[in-house]
Amino acid sequence: MAIEIKSLVPKFGPDGNYDVGYIGFTYSEGNIISEGIAYFTRWHRMSDIKVSHALIVTRDNKCVEAHLETGVAEKDLSEYFDDLHCQIFFRKPKGLTSDIAKKIVEKAEEQKGCKYDLDLIKHMVKVHSIVGWTINKLTRDGYEKRITLAHEGDNKWICSELAAHCLDEQPEYKDKGILSKLDATIDPQELFEDQTIFEPWQKA
Repeated sequence: MAIEIKSLVPKFGPDGNYDVGYIGFTYSEGNIISEGIAYFTRWHRMSDIKVSHALIVTRDNKCVEAHLETGVAEKDLSEYFDDLHCQIFFRKPKGLTSDIAKKIVEKAEEQKGCKYDLDLIKHMVKVHSIVGWTINKLTRDGYEKRITLAHEGDNKWICSELAAHCLDEQPEYKDKGILSKLDATIDPQELFEDQTIFEPWQKA
């Protein structure tokens, strides 16, 4: 599906294009890690938009994310806004209220200081290879579930797992849409594409 991507000036708040509790998604052209993640998660792409990273908006110009370099930590969104090679998209969870947004942020901030789960990423690459994808289809996601359960680390996170967890902990979104899967098996692209959890793209 072809989608026209237009650059917008970031505007925070209810009348803006991002707010507390929104989930942000990024893709950095020319970044080998970003391009690699986009390649291995291409099976879930239903549009021309590529994403390779997920984060949780906590306040104006701030987010909490799980990142290879920092683990789970707070970051200025301006680092993404000011990067000419980075595209950032925001999706608004359906029915988001200030109370739900606060609870989403609380779940994200509870994990600050945790490490990044590099071991899980390494094994997810196997699942998203052509062979792994085929096996996973034949086993109805059983292969992915088994690999994830064997290698996900306690108190360690990958970016989309953290974002999915913060949503999945809310009764309004619990086990709905893509969140019916184990949080650790959800990659940034399939979370971004979900139409059950998020408002329609044009309204996000």
